Amino acid sequence: MINNTIIVYSSNTGFTQQYAKLLGRALDMPSYELGSVPKCHAGAQVIYLGWLFAGSIVGYKKCARKYDIKAVAGVGMSPPADELAEGLRSTMKIPSNVPVFYLQGGFDIERLKGPMKLIMKVKCRSIAERLLAKGELSAAEQTTLDMCSGPASAVDEINLAEIVALFK
Repeated sequence: MINNTIIVYSSNTGFTQQYAKLLGRALDMPSYELGSVPKCHAGAQVIYLGWLFAGSIVGYKKCARKYDIKAVAGVGMSPPADELAEGLRSTMKIPSNVPVFYLQGGFDIERLKGPMKLIMKVKCRSIAERLLAKGELSAAEQTTLDMCSGPASAVDEINLAEIVALFK
């Protein structure tokens, strides 16, 4: 029998995929990359994880057209904050009955190509300057600063606790 709920994700550099695999193990659910979901899951209930780009969750709208989304998580560089999840809900027009989460992921500029790499070099400089001017940093802010200067990751099963609790 097929699970009622599956995990679907879109990942640019692998960090969102890592979260999807961790969540799949924690909930005993299969996880699939958007575009590679077997046809037997057509119309399935989905927990969707997508990477963030320009304030939007990549792949969410495509996933929402194909599946019954039960929760959404956006994965980005910034430290977690409640307003990030609500901002994503508003930007993506996610229905109020669908829980939205923000997960601090990871970043490795060397995994990017072309214009995206150039854009992020500039963005990383700006983020690093802002954080360095702040002085004392939280652990999550320090991780973001680390991401700006080299590969770093905040991907950890503990960051999925709220999502796991919702679906257990």
